Amino acid sequence: MTEIADKRNNLSIINSLPAVIPPTTRFNFIKNWWHRSEKTSSIAQARIIQRIYGALPDSTIGIPTFARVGRIPIDKEQVVASRLAREVNTLYISQQPKQDTAFKFESEPGNLETAIQHDLKQDPSAHNLVMCHGYGAGLGFFFRNYQSLSQQPGWRLFSIDWLGMGNSSRPKWTLNKKSNQTWDEIVEHVEEHFVESLEDWRAKVGLEKMTLFGHSLGGYFATCYALKYPDRVEKLILVSPAGIPEDTAKIPVDKSPQETLVQEANEINASYQADAAAVENIAKQIDPPRRKMPSWATYLWDSNITPMSIVRMIGPFGPNLVHTYTSRRFAHLKESEQHDLYDYLYQITSSTGSGEFALAAILAPGAFARKPLFHRLADLKVPTVFIYGEQDWMDYRAAEKAKKFMKVPVKVIRIPEGGHHMYLDNPEVFNEAVRAEMN
Repeated sequence: MTEIADKRNNLSIINSLPAVIPPTTRFNFIKNWWHRSEKTSSIAQARIIQRIYGALPDSTIGIPTFARVGRIPIDKEQVVASRLAREVNTLYISQQPKQDTAFKFESEPGNLETAIQHDLKQDPSAHNLVMCHGYGAGLGFFFRNYQSLSQQPGWRLFSIDWLGMGNSSRPKWTLNKKSNQTWDEIVEHVEEHFVESLEDWRAKVGLEKMTLFGHSLGGYFATCYALKYPDRVEKLILVSPAGIPEDTAKIPVDKSPQETLVQEANEINASYQADAAAVENIAKQIDPPRRKMPSWATYLWDSNITPMSIVRMIGPFGPNLVHTYTSRRFAHLKESEQHDLYDYLYQITSSTGSGEFALAAILAPGAFARKPLFHRLADLKVPTVFIYGEQDWMDYRAAEKAKKFMKVPVKVIRIPEGGHHMYLDNPEVFNEAVRAEMN
């Protein structure tokens, strides 16, 4: 225990980051809004990544690890204008048995790509876990999982922010629905955008194969990647993936996306007040009744008015809105963890809009995919694991049904006392389930 205590003391070199502006007063919310920048976003990310080391009891600390986080350029040719450059924010955690401290952390290293490629050459037989976050989140959301997962012998851990999300670069990219485009064409365009950016990242860092982990919308894109590049994926771990079930109640209509938007705009009912908590409550019921989405919400959805857009539009009131969400949804976390997560989420949410605009193309109002994965899952060529929370609003039964048609080994796992973010709700059981698949 003394040795571990000494190692903890050595962490002081990374404990010099400024504290979170506490979400306790209106003035502090305004202050957070006023000072936001790329620098504050990087600080918020570094602050939450520092929590990796304390995520496990002392008794479970084994192999020393080294965490580095920074952007990796993925353009095949140098892009002069930085605002057009594609850079993927990457967290890389490697095992360092000879390291004199249990955990080291380096934010925005200049040699991240070089360090990764050096480690790949030193130990080409090690396995690679690549984690991809869901919509509206970032790699910082897995702070309670990294320490445990990085302890699996013979593994390297990568976690990325999707291009245009988190702390990755935010190239200007919106959905321009042309008058002659169908929804299928729009969906294919969006899928290609994210799949190819992941492939460019893989090629740039030099991974030959990886176990690909995706949560929610990240699970949707991870599935699309595995369908297109099966030779690069050893196993697919889909954590409450979006877009699997079909909308059985959908009535086919012979209308273009533009005609649909116009019709829904004419049906706006401003008196309808959406209940944000209803989704979580309904999800806990058995065979919950379907709720008709209000036409005004449908219009906003299809018009790419995202939650991030709203946070940006309301300016100094944005931090308060984000804090309301994090303090309610993650009330089980320690107060200091809640504060770090709130600040991190606000920083990445208030950044320039980019990849967030994918949601309206992939999912129709009501969270059903415009081009469901249900039938496409049968074409997967890699072992697949589905993980859901027992109180998850995503329906695990869609995976159970799809499993019957899939031609590869498939598991469906449910995490007790876990919702859609079961990796934060019950990290111990979740980590154990994922490590079992890494073993």
